[in-house]
Amino acid sequence: MTDADYWRDYDIIRDDVHAAMVSCYTHRAINHLAASEMEVSAKMNNNAEFWHVTSYSLQNTLFILLSRILDPDSALHSVHKVLNATVAHPEFFSKAARQARKLSVPGRGLHPKILDEEDQDPWEPTAQDLRALKKELRPYKGKFDEIYRPIRNQIAHIILKDDEQIADLYSKTQKTEIDAILCFLHGLVKAIRYMAYNGQPRDVKRDNYGYADKVARISKDTESMLRGLP
Repeated sequence: MTDADYWRDYDIIRDDVHAAMVSCYTHRAINHLAASEMEVSAKMNNNAEFWHVTSYSLQNTLFILLSRILDPDSALHSVHKVLNATVAHPEFFSKAARQARKLSVPGRGLHPKILDEEDQDPWEPTAQDLRALKKELRPYKGKFDEIYRPIRNQIAHIILKDDEQIADLYSKTQKTEIDAILCFLHGLVKAIRYMAYNGQPRDVKRDNYGYADKVARISKDTESMLRGLP
């Protein structure tokens, strides 16, 4: 695997995590405004079927994306594939790789000597640092497999006709658990990039690299769009 191959794989997972967050928090913002603001609800009722399908699609997309991201099958593209490559190729996170990456950016005009001066205290992850990322993922994958993967499987393969069966599946879900999974995945992909591009270790004391700000932005944009409906 080359450095370019690794980052192509990384970008796919980063984009899937972003899409999962947008699906989740757009869905919540739609439902919140429909339930709490009568004026918005009335406007949405003018195209009720559209908003019903949109809400349904966003929820299903969230489960499908999370299932794809967390799928352990080595033949599939998932966060596990990216983490396995991360552990197998610590050289992608070295100071030399970081400098080569920055020097390859067109138009920046950087010189290796300038980079050395900027990177006087280079941090490079150890094999243990990189393996720790896989260990941190386990409880989130376990929770998804226990509660949310069955929902995804029903969505993807079976149209449920038993209301009690549907209710049983969804009764086990909690927004806080989905939040925790998304927050971790967002922080994970951001941390990998910080390690490689900035020479900074994963910082668990952060607000997971802007997760709360991103959630607020998605919600605000959705609410602004809904309040602007004719």
